[in-house]
Amino acid sequence: MILSLLASRLGIKPSDITSRHRLEQRSGDLVRLTRGPPRANPEMPEIQTPSHTDFGTITLLMNWLGGLQVWSESSRKAGPLEPDSEGEWLWVKPKKGCAIINLGDAMVRFTNGALCSGRHRVVPAPGEQGVWPRFSVVYFVRPEDECILGRLEGEGVPPLKGGEEDEGLTAKAWIMKQARGLGTQFTDN
Repeated sequence: MILSLLASRLGIKPSDITSRHRLEQRSGDLVRLTRGPPRANPEMPEIQTPSHTDFGTITLLMNWLGGLQVWSESSRKAGPLEPDSEGEWLWVKPKKGCAIINLGDAMVRFTNGALCSGRHRVVPAPGEQGVWPRFSVVYFVRPEDECILGRLEGEGVPPLKGGEEDEGLTAKAWIMKQARGLGTQFTDN
């Protein structure tokens, strides 16, 4: 539903994006249960997950305590561990019965930058919440392994610049390339 809504708003045929995320096909989709320890120091937030953007298309986050922070300015490019624009870290307050939806780098590629990845980090929960461990359920929605990551056609999607071409990488190859850029070691299985 989320993919279809975003596609429709950009004039992309919804099936052009949903067909790249079929549940029966292999992908890097991942569900993770995370536990962040309570705050050790009430004055300075310890960074539990450094500043980053997600590799996938969208991320759904369910949690009950604060601790997620987003960068206040749009980040038009995925890069090193620090934001690429002036801004500040803002708290994201969880709401009962709601998920937090984050756009990832694959969505940036599908929309040729019309949509941005949300740069974020995780610190222990603020204030009185900080005495409790922070549990989260995270679902990373990623394109099918064999999907070619490139610009989709739509009236709200900027064209490629003159002479510019998509890399032609599959989602699996691209995610592995991004992970290696962060120093992650793994095999091609």
